[in-house]
Amino acid sequence: MSMTMLTILQIAQALSAYTLVTLILPGIMLHKHLAEYKMSERLIGYFLAGNFYIIYLVFLLQFLHISHPITLQIGAIFPAFFIIWKKRKSLHIISKVSNFFQMTIHILRKEIGLKTLISKGWKKFNRKYSRGIKQWLKRYLPDILLTAAIITGVFYVYGINTATVYGYKASDIPVHNLWVNEMDNNNIFANGVYPHGFHCIIYYLHAAFGIQTYILFRVFSIVQTLFIHLVLLLSLRVICRVRFSPYIGTAAYLMLNIYNDNAIARYSSTLPQEYGMLFIFPAGVLAIRFFQEYALFQKEIKECNETLKKQKKQKILGYLVGFAISFSLTLTVHFYNTMPAGVLCLGIAVGFCSRFCRWRYFWRIIVTGLLSIVLAVVPMAVGVAMGHPLQGSLYWALGVMSGEDDEEEETAQSETIITDKNGNEIRVVGDVDEALLEKLKNGEALSDEEASNSEQQESVESESLSETPVQHQDQTNNLKRVSLFTKLQEKGKLILTEIWVYCTKSSQTVARIIVGGIFSLLILGLLAMMLRKTDYGGMILSIAFYMLFMCLMQSLTALGLPELMQPSRMCIFFCYSLGLVWALNVDALIYLVFGWFKRNWVMNGTSGVVLVAASVISVLMGLIRTPVTTGALEPNESIICLTNIIRENKPFNWTILSANDERQMIVNSGRHYEMITFLRQLMNLEKNSEITFPTEYVYFFIEKQPINYAGSANGIDLQPVSEEGANTPVNTGGGISAYISDTRWKTMSHMYYWAQAFKKLYPNEMEIYYETDDFVCYKLHQNVECLYNLAIDYGYNNPQEQEEK
Repeated sequence: MSMTMLTILQIAQALSAYTLVTLILPGIMLHKHLAEYKMSERLIGYFLAGNFYIIYLVFLLQFLHISHPITLQIGAIFPAFFIIWKKRKSLHIISKVSNFFQMTIHILRKEIGLKTLISKGWKKFNRKYSRGIKQWLKRYLPDILLTAAIITGVFYVYGINTATVYGYKASDIPVHNLWVNEMDNNNIFANGVYPHGFHCIIYYLHAAFGIQTYILFRVFSIVQTLFIHLVLLLSLRVICRVRFSPYIGTAAYLMLNIYNDNAIARYSSTLPQEYGMLFIFPAGVLAIRFFQEYALFQKEIKECNETLKKQKKQKILGYLVGFAISFSLTLTVHFYNTMPAGVLCLGIAVGFCSRFCRWRYFWRIIVTGLLSIVLAVVPMAVGVAMGHPLQGSLYWALGVMSGEDDEEEETAQSETIITDKNGNEIRVVGDVDEALLEKLKNGEALSDEEASNSEQQESVESESLSETPVQHQDQTNNLKRVSLFTKLQEKGKLILTEIWVYCTKSSQTVARIIVGGIFSLLILGLLAMMLRKTDYGGMILSIAFYMLFMCLMQSLTALGLPELMQPSRMCIFFCYSLGLVWALNVDALIYLVFGWFKRNWVMNGTSGVVLVAASVISVLMGLIRTPVTTGALEPNESIICLTNIIRENKPFNWTILSANDERQMIVNSGRHYEMITFLRQLMNLEKNSEITFPTEYVYFFIEKQPINYAGSANGIDLQPVSEEGANTPVNTGGGISAYISDTRWKTMSHMYYWAQAFKKLYPNEMEIYYETDDFVCYKLHQNVECLYNLAIDYGYNNPQEQEEK
């Protein structure tokens, strides 16, 4: 079987396992409890409940130090047993079990054939479910087909790269791999307290389903990317009024080739930030639904009987519970996701400000928000109470929230003192160009544009030492005489530039369309409010204000404000949110124009036409995205060898000597030794006269054409391994310095020529296990009772010392 086919099967395995525990099992257990909600809301509810339960189940078992595949599996199905036991009388469990055993006995005695059994079962299924399935298909067939198209699009754009590039594609994945590996030993927070929700999910899939951790980190990226797009689709289905507009927004985000590569490149890697994106929009749409449903309940409360009141209160409570779970999961997985989620909540508060400011809405939302934060903080608080320090990146987050970064930034501003021609001393704080300083010295009046720039870049404080203070006062007034419109215009240009640079493929036209789409939502929301469509208008305004705030978040650095998130990362969330913009613009236009028709087929038909037209135009204009291509941090050949070595050998009967990326991949299967550690030992054979590995097999991974690790070569074309590279000193720097830039070429050259020299000494024992033009893996077979000494002089052990001799 080829590695590509094996990877596809591994993707299917990971997707099936994740779907089972986060969607199917919760759906089975909660379908009656969520029956009053519409389909899209139920699916979001199942998904949130599944993720929340699995994450906190793992937390609980880890804290109790009893996390094990058996306890994890029992924990996952325990709610099902609980529900069955609670409803044991109504479900007639005893009679069903009795019938099952009787049928089993008949089969074992061969009194009933397999064909008869299948035929009876099919007829029974047909009688019970065929009519309902036909009605369901008739109702949802267009949605099923379009959802299948979205799924196909995700696999086309992102899946091809996952199936053909086998290695890790981000340099921090080995760290996350280490943390999950430590959870095998019930050692959660191994590197300090950190949001571990993502790691809990990966660990659960590994432990409960027996999928190796390194395989999950290789292939789970496409699973989470698929669900990121499906969650966007479901969220739009919750808030949109027109049937096909959600598919327009999701397809526009998925397929249009207009977004900056940085906004989508991380989808190729299995990372916690991207996983946390699954919970941003569900929090927002459930909060919107709370405002809408609670307002409806307040209008109908007098007409409802007690039973109906109770049902409606439970439904409203369900929205709040879903909001709390979803928002808490953003922080439980990665605190970066909490920022856009918080901005979305702020936009909703502004969009529904007339309701949010009322006490009965206000206290419910605030209490729910506080509860969600408590839910996320509790596992980390327990970790701290158990004696774990905070992980390094959390100190930065606390510093930002405490304002320490702001203070440092303020004290770091430069100050310039000049004297004008009249002897006035002027103190200028900030960076100012030379031309502006000359004008200040000469006492010249500034133009509006220059005055605007001076207002943005410095504050001027003057101390009069002249006999003519009136002239100096006029000059100061000129500096401050800037219209509000000019200021806003300049700020708007800065924001537009940031969107253009970070969120588009350097297209000013696309940047203007994006900003135009946001302001179009604002206008449509106001129009809906004027037409007394308050619920709908509030929703549109909420998303419009959210996107305006996101524009500010994208441009904080350019506007001179504290940077809460790097623009290169913020653009990921910004572009993801554009799916809402495209969909809601179409939805609002169609709904406001055709919403007065009694039958929905006019709106739905129009949206279908728009979907088809937009697809055709995008294809004709060449706007369709091609499959994403990203390189890995190790060659495909190393993953092929690693997979075969694990399959062929007994656990811990072998050692791999390679660069650092394989170390965490094989921690539960075999031994690993660092290539650079080995080469540094060879530098001094007097001190390290004997180097051995205590396993029967030793594999050496060597790149004949070294890869450009994480783009660290910065445009340098790395050469193939050569004597020139081996003749350079062995790297003695810290961290991964031996494996980046052109140093990787030097390291691999040393290793290659050592392998050549050792193979000359032991040609029968040192054989080529796998080789291509760019990679070679040597295999050493040895007797564990009489190990080979690998400490040999290969001619380049310490080139500098050898030259001196």
